[in-house]
Amino acid sequence: MSEISSGMIVLAFFIGIIVMLLLITIHEVGHLVVAKIAKAYVYEFSIGFGPRIFVFKGKETWVSIRIFPLGGYCSIASDKSDPPSEREDEVVPDERKLDYIARWKKMFFILAGPLMNLFVALLLFTTIFAAIGEKKNDMTYFGANYVQNGIAAKAIKESEINQNVNIEYVEQDYVIWGWRMFGNKNEEPKITLFDNICDSQNSKCDVKINNLEEQKAVDYKKTVYNFIDNLKLSINYENIKIQFAYKKVDKYSGYSLDKYKEGVITKLQNIKVGESVGIAPPNRIYETTLQAYGDGWGETFKASISILEALGNVFTGKFSNLVGPVGVAKQTASLLQSAYQFFIYVATISANLFILNLIFLPPLDGYRLLENFIEMILRKELPLKYKIFVNTAGAILFLLLFVVITIKDFIV
Repeated sequence: MSEISSGMIVLAFFIGIIVMLLLITIHEVGHLVVAKIAKAYVYEFSIGFGPRIFVFKGKETWVSIRIFPLGGYCSIASDKSDPPSEREDEVVPDERKLDYIARWKKMFFILAGPLMNLFVALLLFTTIFAAIGEKKNDMTYFGANYVQNGIAAKAIKESEINQNVNIEYVEQDYVIWGWRMFGNKNEEPKITLFDNICDSQNSKCDVKINNLEEQKAVDYKKTVYNFIDNLKLSINYENIKIQFAYKKVDKYSGYSLDKYKEGVITKLQNIKVGESVGIAPPNRIYETTLQAYGDGWGETFKASISILEALGNVFTGKFSNLVGPVGVAKQTASLLQSAYQFFIYVATISANLFILNLIFLPPLDGYRLLENFIEMILRKELPLKYKIFVNTAGAILFLLLFVVITIKDFIV
């Protein structure tokens, strides 16, 4: 992949900020709408923290944008906090203050923000998959996309021509393949044989390549990782040659087409230094729109829990899966050339925000939900000093994590 220019990174940085602002705004709109339905008195609807950049002064609720777009909030009238400056003289009825609103209503108020992020993720994933009828670059699907000038494509195309069959296999038919790899050093041959066909009855994946009649293709991940692992083993051998064993399968079910029950073996191909084998993850093809929508739900779930895995790695000292503003800018820059990849990325961020905000750590919505639940059980509020201490400590920890991740992004 070519290096991303500094200009593209700067552009992506601002686009990334705009995307985050939109997702944060949608999140806060969820809080605002439910607060209004509960008839709470909302002083301010703010996107970001710190000094104001812009403010629209409505009759009751002010809408503001602040300098640090790292979150947002709805400021609701309460006896436990002073009103915002410039609004000390406003008289708010007790029944419209947060202290007097039923706790079950507060629960919905807290949940509304994360649920809006969940809705955005579901909307994007399901709409994109249903609209184009496929999920691109899916390592859990069978087959592969083949680079036309790669070794694999050349070998398979040559074999297809010799068999006088249709050679338009790239992105249309799915070619499933195994390989033999030959090397020679000190007159000791290295021979590796793998296949990526599984037995449909017992899901065993170590069957021989010449026994394909009742077998079904396995996913690309198994194929490519096996291939990479064995290619590394052959690095010390000279005059490497590779031979592919493949068959075409139904693009929906993964079962062999009639002419490929036995599989086809290509001629030996030389591997030159720096030459690409030329395989990439396949596109998952949906047979029906309903199937695409269902996979959109599944993708939302996977994208949601991915943030938990990344946060879990923090406790082992691994920060590689967490990115700050610089990392987001770099990722955004790499995706700007593809509308599909960009909107899938936005959907993933929104799904991440859904789960992130439900974590039981202050000052996130998940902790507020837990706090509200405890107060429902105790039938009284927790001490104000405790709330201030816990939320302040949590905010400091998150700020430190943000600083560490940002520094990591610059170093990498």
